[in-house]
Amino acid sequence: MEFTDLVKEIGYTISFESISEPRREGVALRVIVNRSKEATDLLIYPHPDCKVTTFQIDFPNYITYSVVYDDYTVWNDEQIFEGDSFRIYKKSSYLDYVQKEFRLPDKNIKHYSLACFDHHIDIISEYEPVINRIF
Repeated sequence: MEFTDLVKEIGYTISFESISEPRREGVALRVIVNRSKEATDLLIYPHPDCKVTTFQIDFPNYITYSVVYDDYTVWNDEQIFEGDSFRIYKKSSYLDYVQKEFRLPDKNIKHYSLACFDHHIDIISEYEPVINRIF
């Protein structure tokens, strides 16, 4: 499965489970999220009656990432992205900031985002993540 496949899906809510930097070959950053059509399932997970899918999202490398508690996120109408819970930004203030501050050349740098109901995770990388469905 590719990240763009998840971007195309609508009607799901995701919750943040963990983020780590395992530093294994091919994995510099790992994000674990849970997804369900029913937000209540994510609140009671791992209850056996809930219908939750867990994804492991591995970035082979990254430039930077940010995890912000949802109460502190601010909507910006000037940002342009595809997707709902799983997003790829075409224009964002975070991407502009990273390119300016780190003086990055115009490479194929992308802003990936996970809009969880309790957190917002942003990753800037020039590498596509590898997606694995765990459960």
